[in-house]
Amino acid sequence: MDVRVVMSVVFMSSTLFTPVGPRFSIPARSGGCRGGSFGCSLDTRSALLDRRKTVRCDRMLYMRTAPVVDGDLTARARIVASALDRFAAHGYDGATMRDIAAHAGVSTALVTHHFGTKQALREECDARVVGFIAEKQDAAASPSDVLGEVLGTFGPYVARMLGDGGAASEALFDRLLEVARAMIAEGSASGWLRASRDPDAQAAALVLLGVAPFLLLDRLTAWAGGDAGAALGRIAVPLAELYTDGLTTDERLLAAAGLAAEEAS
Repeated sequence: MDVRVVMSVVFMSSTLFTPVGPRFSIPARSGGCRGGSFGCSLDTRSALLDRRKTVRCDRMLYMRTAPVVDGDLTARARIVASALDRFAAHGYDGATMRDIAAHAGVSTALVTHHFGTKQALREECDARVVGFIAEKQDAAASPSDVLGEVLGTFGPYVARMLGDGGAASEALFDRLLEVARAMIAEGSASGWLRASRDPDAQAAALVLLGVAPFLLLDRLTAWAGGDAGAALGRIAVPLAELYTDGLTTDERLLAAAGLAAEEAS
């Protein structure tokens, strides 16, 4: 594994996620849309799409159940991309249908037409993130690549989703845990990762550390003088040092943690 993969897992080189200004824009003369960390592309060869036409959104697949024209489908893709961004930035309660519509460049009525309610739109976003992980796993991608790509693409939304709880949050955490377990098994077998006394807890810790920077992104950005990319870039090296060399010079901390774990069990 090269250093870039390590940083994507150990989390958050500025090359992976640099939110600068609005993260959603639509090319003036394009059949698709793009939004910072994620983008969508449409096949515009036919004005009327087949009822099982596949649409890609940063390699995520979603299917329509009825024929639609390109403009309608582009609007739907815009809405989902906008919702992912707004929910990540403001949370479910803070994001409004009007805000999501404005960010997507569509009317609130069109958002309601496609999704009905904000809750249904949120469920659609949740399903896209979980589906993205499943697609990567089905493609037999390296576990470290999967984890890095998920966090690099959807980090802020993943942090919100996990924090909000509920069935979708549980499904997402289970998926991330599954990927982390596979990464640890692969890394241990190749000699790249040290085996833990508790591999399952090690996987949970990796997921926790991967999401943590996004939970504190606002504070990290302020600490770095308003530059989120600079903040993530600065913490990348200390995190890599921590993972590579460790933090302490003796085993007192490890012994104390082991004792605490025994007492808790």
